[in-house]
Amino acid sequence: MGGQTKEQILKELADVVLSFDEEAVEGLCQLALDSGIDPNEAILDGLSKGMQVVGDLYDRQEYGIPEVLLCADTLNRGVDILRPHIVKRTSSQTKNCRIIIGTVEGDIHSIGKNIVKLMLGVDGFDVVDLGEDVPSQKVIEEIGKTSTDIVALSTMMTTTLASMKKIIDDVKQKYPQMKFLVGGASVTHETARKFGADGYGENATGAVEAARKIKTGL
Repeated sequence: MGGQTKEQILKELADVVLSFDEEAVEGLCQLALDSGIDPNEAILDGLSKGMQVVGDLYDRQEYGIPEVLLCADTLNRGVDILRPHIVKRTSSQTKNCRIIIGTVEGDIHSIGKNIVKLMLGVDGFDVVDLGEDVPSQKVIEEIGKTSTDIVALSTMMTTTLASMKKIIDDVKQKYPQMKFLVGGASVTHETARKFGADGYGENATGAVEAARKIKTGL
């Protein structure tokens, strides 16, 4: 695998997720590190890109749930290898900013949410993960425990967009000043605007940038 360009290594990282080869992903992640590729880039432009294709294949019914789970295991194995090499960055924009993150009620997808959580943490945000299938009451209870700046919500399915709106509406009834960041395959800029969200992330990088902008305005 020697002598490969960064672009070739990133493509291979995406491809190995598709083929759910955990042994190969270990070697490729180490190659990426040895080649000087930023581990953030290896995750976002390599492993994560592969998982995006997996989602498309699932939507077209070319992959079933067993294949998706195997791909997710491969991605997670790669992230486990790369995570210790990520240098956490804390800026004045993210310092002491607490974000609650979760996948909305009715949706058990976690991969995209977990990548966003990882990247927000790397950027210096204090992230509390409520997991998947999260109802509004769970968000409200967590906000009540300690000071929260942003609630980040994700959903992959159009059928659970209503759950996202319900969480935003319910939380705002109790905490009118709470800021919201939304994302996921079924969410668009227009959806975010209609739901009254303060930020939208098309991907993990976009989510971090949106969180920074929200924090700046706090």
